[in-house]
Amino acid sequence: MTFTKINDVDNNTHNRDCIMIVNFNKKESTLIKNICGFIGVRDCIFLDKTNGNAIIKNILDNDISSDCEDGFVNKAVIFNNIHNKKINSFLESLKKMRINRPLTAMVTETSIDWTLNNLLYNLIEERKALSTGKDFSHK
Repeated sequence: MTFTKINDVDNNTHNRDCIMIVNFNKKESTLIKNICGFIGVRDCIFLDKTNGNAIIKNILDNDISSDCEDGFVNKAVIFNNIHNKKINSFLESLKKMRINRPLTAMVTETSIDWTLNNLLYNLIEERKALSTGKDFSHK
């Protein structure tokens, strides 16, 4: 597992400026949409466990499948082509709104070809590795 400072990451993998909001309930989704508006992001894609088989690139192209029966239920926020300062503001706003920090990611050249389930799986395993101090390799 490797880490790069958020300010050193090129987050322009796909030209759509959006945030994917995964597995939040209606009330939480409304709060998050308000935070997105506050930081100047108008394009939010709301996803849930039924979208687990959808490929990230297809989601960004509005081709979202809903045929997954065993998707992950973990909450996540996935940023695509969002400026680092806006991401930091978003995460700070989550804290201020007392929303537990969800899994977070930026779409990369690698993850753009993954399914939503695979991305969530890797984020879950990454979080486990960080909390236990073990090594982790993305799959």
